[in-house]
Amino acid sequence: MTTAMDMERFAQVRDMVQRIYQLTGTGQWDAVAEMLTDDFLILEADSLPYAGRYEGKTALQDLYTRVFAYWGDASLETGDICIGDDHAIVFVTVTATSRYSGERLKMPLTEVFHLRGDRFCGITPYYFDTAAIARATGLIPA
Repeated sequence: MTTAMDMERFAQVRDMVQRIYQLTGTGQWDAVAEMLTDDFLILEADSLPYAGRYEGKTALQDLYTRVFAYWGDASLETGDICIGDDHAIVFVTVTATSRYSGERLKMPLTEVFHLRGDRFCGITPYYFDTAAIARATGLIPA
């Protein structure tokens, strides 16, 4: 049985997720930083051209800068959001054009937002096909 407190937390986390997508999409980095813990962490898969650790309050901005060096006219379409007390899982479809090959890629992605209280402490992205991304960006041969 779900309690009123659970529903309040659900609404809070859902609103936080929707807000961070809106803020990052419009480049409002100071407002994004306010939503993150000091030790915020994103880990990108080693097989991606923007692989690695992105840490701290500027992590999302740093990652976006690297990602958009590879992709043009990118868009994200969010789908279902599954919410727990300390995480949210967002189903996303990414569409973008490779600046390297001109290939237009449309791919499902799942992002796990990790929460500590009322701030995000990390994001773990799970791409459907990192090899397709690596090929489209010239990291590995087509």
